[in-house]
Amino acid sequence: MKKENIIKLVFCLVVIIAIAYVAIFGINISGRQIIKGAKSIKTGLDISGGVTIVYQAEPEENTEVSEADLSKSEAVIRKRLESKGIFDYIVRTDSATSQINIEIPTVVEDSSKDPLSAVEGLDKTAKIEFRDPDSNVLLSGSDIKGASYSEDAVDATGLPSPHVVLAFSEDGAQKFSEATAKLVGKAISIYLDETEIAAPIVNSQINSNTAIITMGQGSYSEKKAQAKEYSMLIDSGALPFNLSVVSKEYVGPYVGQEALNISIKSAIIALILVILFMIIIYKVLGLAASFSLTAYASIVLLIMSNLGISLTLSGIAGLILSIGMAVDANVIIFERFKEELKQQKISVKKGFEKSFKNAMAAIVDGNITTFIVAILLYIFGVSSVKGFGIILAIGVVVSLFTSVVITKFILKQIIDLANKNTFLFGIKKEGVDNAK
Repeated sequence: MKKENIIKLVFCLVVIIAIAYVAIFGINISGRQIIKGAKSIKTGLDISGGVTIVYQAEPEENTEVSEADLSKSEAVIRKRLESKGIFDYIVRTDSATSQINIEIPTVVEDSSKDPLSAVEGLDKTAKIEFRDPDSNVLLSGSDIKGASYSEDAVDATGLPSPHVVLAFSEDGAQKFSEATAKLVGKAISIYLDETEIAAPIVNSQINSNTAIITMGQGSYSEKKAQAKEYSMLIDSGALPFNLSVVSKEYVGPYVGQEALNISIKSAIIALILVILFMIIIYKVLGLAASFSLTAYASIVLLIMSNLGISLTLSGIAGLILSIGMAVDANVIIFERFKEELKQQKISVKKGFEKSFKNAMAAIVDGNITTFIVAILLYIFGVSSVKGFGIILAIGVVVSLFTSVVITKFILKQIIDLANKNTFLFGIKKEGVDNAK
């Protein structure tokens, strides 16, 4: 081996070990976590336990529940959960059945938090109030006919400007006119339940059935998102339906945690056995594949922990399956390499390059088809199927990268050893005796 190859090999292995360390422990600087480690990976309901609840929208007579109405209810539910200090939740709506599905995992480390209490009051009709700086109620839900998002120009520039258009009832318009006359230059606070969601400043008295709330500082996209949220939350006070509980289920964390521990132990044992098998059968090639697998596992852990992807029991199955695909890709390359040297009697370097080139079609085809299936499972699947799909998709992409890029880089640095000792590569010596 040349000195240059040794330096590159050592550098690559140090980088892989560093990535593995960061994936497990993360990086903390001055008490602030810059990169999250494996302990920060979130777990799904089937592991951590928690509450899953399904609400059914029940419209009033002669009315229907639209997708927009469900979106408004979803916005209210999200706001109510966050007001309770709950941010790790999943809310999904189904326009076909007019249902809203909510999942709230248990915080395993904090037994004082009861996930059942988190869903209390979520099905109540939203209470919207406009208040003055002294917290006196100026308008309530019955005074507000609705709120809508608009981008129509509101100033002399003629440029589109994201804003909220309020519509009042006759009584509401009168109350709002009297309030704005007294509060010019001051703020009118808008409350959803008991949480302030906006506090626009009154520029002048408004004698109209409508009013406009313009957004403050920020980019166009930020203003647009904020205006849409405000309009949905304010308009939720006039939703034409109530929510009834279809099902409410509490999942304890103990079975899931035990299953997680068993799965982790099984995965570690399986990984060790795979590495030993690869080294015994393929010698130095297997050792290179082992470092590649270490890089694969580390990158997947970093992606999951830092993107906030929840780990489920089905997701673990997807992870293990993608590990198998990573190993399979290496086996295809190694077997192709051995065949090139044995059958065509070419040099080690040429055999190495040709083996990668010829194996690439099979590897890419297999990974692409699996990736497509994984994405379809994520898009059309539900609950645990989605977890399986997203983790399998991530695993496939990472395994393809590590197999093709990292394994190839490591082998490039040590391939010269095959000229002197083919046994180290699991190849019988006579297979390369006539190499040119």
